[in-house]
Amino acid sequence: MLLKKLGVKNYFIVLIILLGITTLLVFSTFFLAAVFPDSLGRSPYNYGVNTTCEFEPWSFEVDSLKVNFPQGGIIVNIHESDHKRSIMLLGEGIYEQNGLALTTLNTGGLFIVLEHNLFEEIRGNNIFIPVENKLLLSQIEAISNKQTGMPAVWETTIPLTFRPTEGLIYYYFLSAEGEPILPPTVNGSNAQLLISLLIYAMVIMIVILIITIFSPDHHYSRYWIYLGKTHPGFFSLAIIPLVIVLILTGDIVINTNNWPGYYSVFSYAAVLSALIFFSKYGRIDYLDFGLRWDKIQHGYLLSLIAAVIMVGITRGIPVGIVDDGFTAVLGFLLIFMLIALPQEMIWRGYIQAVLSRRFDPTKGLFAMILLTAITRFVYLMITAPWMIAYPYTYLELAVLVPGTAAILGYIYLRTENIFSCALMHSLIIWLPGFILF
Repeated sequence: MLLKKLGVKNYFIVLIILLGITTLLVFSTFFLAAVFPDSLGRSPYNYGVNTTCEFEPWSFEVDSLKVNFPQGGIIVNIHESDHKRSIMLLGEGIYEQNGLALTTLNTGGLFIVLEHNLFEEIRGNNIFIPVENKLLLSQIEAISNKQTGMPAVWETTIPLTFRPTEGLIYYYFLSAEGEPILPPTVNGSNAQLLISLLIYAMVIMIVILIITIFSPDHHYSRYWIYLGKTHPGFFSLAIIPLVIVLILTGDIVINTNNWPGYYSVFSYAAVLSALIFFSKYGRIDYLDFGLRWDKIQHGYLLSLIAAVIMVGITRGIPVGIVDDGFTAVLGFLLIFMLIALPQEMIWRGYIQAVLSRRFDPTKGLFAMILLTAITRFVYLMITAPWMIAYPYTYLELAVLVPGTAAILGYIYLRTENIFSCALMHSLIIWLPGFILF
């Protein structure tokens, strides 16, 4: 309220205040990221069978986990970085976790991520002999392909993994068929999770402040003011849960069948067609999906800035681009037309617009954010319930998903142009695959 009153009198004062707050948040974010580097997400690992060896009887203890392979087994290195490695240990093992013997699990092995130094320590003098049996190697490759590895959060936009750097980092057991037995055990701390939450929350605030700085003289158009005075009918509000259920169902079906993400265009098209049908027969009024041709030139710079900041803070400094040429451009256009634009037309152009008319723009924005977070939670509960036990899923549900919805909704309020929202949405999906980090 104070900034609004000041803004009426002097935009310069508002700009100075906003710049000061933004600068403080930027410095705070960089400080936290420098002091707690493992609190920032990183690109997911690329897993593949690097080496496969047999080992003699082996037992070791690390943290709260005791492992014994009395008959020996097979060790498979499926990823290795400068400081850590991801391995599978396959064979009849005896496990003890937190002092309790695991007798109820029909285990066939262990997936584990740990530091190189710790691995060499627990390896001891155990001899590894390379496996040359092609049939066995083929079976091991099939088991490797089943592994989730370090779980990626927020994978529908910018896939991220979060991993500590000390000691035993992450592990889960394998069934006799090689399937992951989830949820995993994560050797992380609550402090690290809280720092991650704080860093990404501040990034969301920085983006919103920058959008405000670049549009300090924003005023709602006469059309938007008029809509605010005409509350939507009961049907327009009541259909919102049904719209969300239809979108959610489509996403769940796609995930369950491992179909490409752009198949979601069919569920979006069905929802858009239904809304147009109800509008034509007078059940929904003032349906424009944010396709305001008088506003089509607004907001693209804001969207570009917001997307670059979001991708930059999550993926780091770019080191190059993928040399795909026409394929990259085509990929962006497909994301824009088949994923981003339909989603934005529904979430911002319809749901947020109707809620804003019913309440006010600010309350409508917050209601849309809450619905987005709930939808994502339900999606995870149905498609990957074990992820709810993974600590960094709370970062996705509490900050990343609602924060991105807040930025997109705020851009829509400032520009009244759904194409600018679709641009940002497209970029945060497309840029991580186009730019090398």
